[in-house]
Amino acid sequence: MTRERGINDNDLFGILREFGGSIGGALTFRLPNERPHYSPSYDELSDSDLNRLLKKSVEEHDLGQREDSRSMIPGFQPKLLLARFGDTWLQPHGRAHSTHIVKPQLKSRPRGILDEFYSHELTRAMGLSTFRSEITSLGTAKYLAIERFDRSVNGETITLVHQEDAAQALGLNWLGDSAKVQNADRRHDPNRPSAYAIAEIVASLNGEKPLVQWLRQLTYRVLVGDNDGHTKNVGILHLPGVDTLTELYDAVPNLYQEGRIDWTMALAIDRQFDHRRISVERLINEAPGWGALGNTVIEATITDTLLDFENALNTVPVPPGLSDGLTSGLAWNLSRLQAGLEISEPRRRTRD
Repeated sequence: MTRERGINDNDLFGILREFGGSIGGALTFRLPNERPHYSPSYDELSDSDLNRLLKKSVEEHDLGQREDSRSMIPGFQPKLLLARFGDTWLQPHGRAHSTHIVKPQLKSRPRGILDEFYSHELTRAMGLSTFRSEITSLGTAKYLAIERFDRSVNGETITLVHQEDAAQALGLNWLGDSAKVQNADRRHDPNRPSAYAIAEIVASLNGEKPLVQWLRQLTYRVLVGDNDGHTKNVGILHLPGVDTLTELYDAVPNLYQEGRIDWTMALAIDRQFDHRRISVERLINEAPGWGALGNTVIEATITDTLLDFENALNTVPVPPGLSDGLTSGLAWNLSRLQAGLEISEPRRRTRD
């Protein structure tokens, strides 16, 4: 995207000039020559238009940009930034804001969006998230439409909700991709994050027991085998007079997708990065170091989260087409943790 606009990919001010019209959170960077009575505008998309943009996003990672589009959101997964008012999909012009993140189905990982949607359903059932999402078919293709939790829509009026991710809050280097995960070789590297460093930030937030919520989110990522739970996927909502932990987002069970099986977690739990070596004991040992939760609360939080996960697995309908071994793998993770054992590796990956 930067190359197409003729700027260097580490030129912060150039990036904000080109793409700062609608970014994560409530900041909007306006161009100095913007007309005084500017109003956002959108193009209505037909099914064929949407299909073309989905294909283009896979091929070019362009977020569905028009030449005048000034929207941006980070992430490895190809995606579109679109608005939806009612049942109509719209493509933003200029600094017009999106309401949804739309992820196309990839030929290389056709089950990825289905796995992610199932995780959304589980988190909603557990009270860890409230944003809506849906899998929609378009001809022979599918896409996952995710409602943005940092946007509020009333009719055709979009209000921005200020969200800051933990990588920003920790002041991590934004130029490299590695800074958002903990350094497995140097666990206490001050330039890299940790569950403890995030907990330090979370402890100062408002809301209902924010550290308990952080522990629930961390436990959930272990349960689903999310090896990509880095600091860009943990956020803070800055509301008028109140700062709270965001609901759980982008928690994907990657360990069951072809080509994504890497047992190394983004953050160590009780000094352990290997998902197979994590147990309830390690989760319990991790949290006291945060300095604000007693052992009784820690143990009760983890136990309740496991029970909530079990109830969600038993009640949430399983979408067709998930990665092989996903549902049996989640049940395995739960049973091992509830038994007080390390998760380890299932003896064989079964087809669900």
